[in-house]
Amino acid sequence: MGIRWLVVVCLCWSAIAAGQTSGRFYTEKDSYALGEPIFVYFQVVNNGPKPETLQFGDPYSIQPGCSPYRINVSRDRPFEPRPNLSCPARGLSVVCGSYKAVLQPGEVHVDRILLNLSHKVDAAGMYTLQAAYGVPFSGLPEGTPEIHSTLDFLVEEKPPDKKLFQPWVDQLRSTDRLKRAEAARILASVAPRSLEDIILTFADDPWISQYAPLAFHRLNAPRSLEALKALMTNPDASRWEQRKAADYLANDQCAGDF
Repeated sequence: MGIRWLVVVCLCWSAIAAGQTSGRFYTEKDSYALGEPIFVYFQVVNNGPKPETLQFGDPYSIQPGCSPYRINVSRDRPFEPRPNLSCPARGLSVVCGSYKAVLQPGEVHVDRILLNLSHKVDAAGMYTLQAAYGVPFSGLPEGTPEIHSTLDFLVEEKPPDKKLFQPWVDQLRSTDRLKRAEAARILASVAPRSLEDIILTFADDPWISQYAPLAFHRLNAPRSLEALKALMTNPDASRWEQRKAADYLANDQCAGDF
């Protein structure tokens, strides 16, 4: 039987720009199976009579000025400087760049952020999520009001239904590059070993090969570990993919997550 707690979820609204625009962070439900993708959403609504222009960026970037968001989960490991390590800059294969969205009157814009990618949500229990938009060094225009929300959710002991992953498997065949990358990012973070045959194809697909080191490392099965070793000498792999594979195999403390 899964663990049961009373869960209170805070859905916090607050103005994010001058005029009639409002926004909130929220989760789509208050409990998840262990190993299920967990998303936090940031929704913006233009409630006014005129178009509003808002600025966004890569929610997964760790580079200053690249992401408008700051996300912290209660079980995340605290940052600890390691003076005995000489860690190079952790480059990402995702381009850092902001973009602007023009919302017409009544229009809604939603960003979806996968928590499993770089946050500790891999054990049963209660979690508290601190989410913020527009904080200092987020790359947003000066004077952008900040949004802060606190959300609680539960991860149960039960495993997810295998059918839950099928939509993301299907999305790997999308002709939309961004949708295909989203599916790969999700499966690289949470796919069960029953999907190993599909995960092993990541290295052969140039649209999603950037997620191959993470996918093979997290799957941690015999064939995926062999595939991780093969990445280091694969002439078709990028230098970043080869280096990342080597870092994971060496249990490099500088490697971190994706």
